Amino acid sequence: MTSKPDAGTTFTQQYPAGTVLFEENDPGSRMYVIRRGRVRIYRKIGDNEMVLAVLGPGEFFGEMALLENLPRSANAQALDDVELVEVDAETFETMIRANIEIAVRMMRKLAARVRELDSRLHNVLVDSGVGRALEVLRWLLPKGKPEDAWVRVPASAVHIGVAAQAGLPPNEISRVFEVMTRAGCIRAHGADILIAGPAVLDDFSTYLDLKRRYEPTDAQIDSAPNAERDKEQALKRLLKALQIEPREMELQQESLSGQYRKYLTLKRRFEASRGLLG
Repeated sequence: MTSKPDAGTTFTQQYPAGTVLFEENDPGSRMYVIRRGRVRIYRKIGDNEMVLAVLGPGEFFGEMALLENLPRSANAQALDDVELVEVDAETFETMIRANIEIAVRMMRKLAARVRELDSRLHNVLVDSGVGRALEVLRWLLPKGKPEDAWVRVPASAVHIGVAAQAGLPPNEISRVFEVMTRAGCIRAHGADILIAGPAVLDDFSTYLDLKRRYEPTDAQIDSAPNAERDKEQALKRLLKALQIEPREMELQQESLSGQYRKYLTLKRRFEASRGLLG
C-alpha cells in the first residue's frame, strides 16, 4: 500500500479499472489530474446512477471539495487502469496563487462544465424525448463493452432503459430511436445496439442546445414575443453600466459569430435528423 505524502506535495498513483476513487459525501482533501485512463463521475439517485462526466487524460476532478472545503458532491470511479496526479489542498492553493494561467484555465474548464450541465438539465427537464433519451445513452455507456469508437449494449437494455428512464410513451419510442440512429448516436447490430462514444453524444447535445437558441419553436416565441427587443435593451444597459470598450464589443461579437458558425457546422452534420426533431 502506497503511503500518503506530507502536505504541500503532489504524487502519482495508479489504480486498477473499477476502483471507486471517492464517494459522495466523503471528506475531500485532494484533487486529481488524469495522466492515463478514464474516470467516470456520477451521482446516485435512488437505485439509479446519473453519469455527470467521463474524463480522460489531461482532465482534472475533485477540485470542488478543495475550493469549497465541503464533502464530495459526487462519486468517481476508474473506468480503465488509471494513473493520477494527486494534489493536496496546500499545493493546490500555492499553484493558483503562483500561476494565474492555471487559475484562468481552470475557470474556463469549470465554466464549460457548468454550461454542459445546464444543457443536460435542459435535455432532462424541458426538452423532447430526444434530449432525455440522449441522457439515458450517456448513463448506459459505462455499462457496455467498448468496440473501437462504439460501445456495445444489449438491445433490450437500451430499449427498456430509454423507455423507462426517459419516460417515453410507446408511440414516441420509434421516432426517438430513428432520430438517434440517423444522427449517428446509435446503430443496431444483431441482438445488440452500438452506442457512439461520448464525443459524438456531446456534439449532438451541443447541436440540440444551439438549435433551441437559434431556431426556437413557435411555443418559445409566443411565450416571449418581446424577448429579442428586451434582450437588446438589457444588453445596452449592461454595456453602459460596465463601460465596455468598442474593441471588447468586437471580440464578444466575434465569439458569438464563432458560436453560430459552430451551430451551422453541427446542423449540416446532423441535418439528416433535423426533420424529426420537431
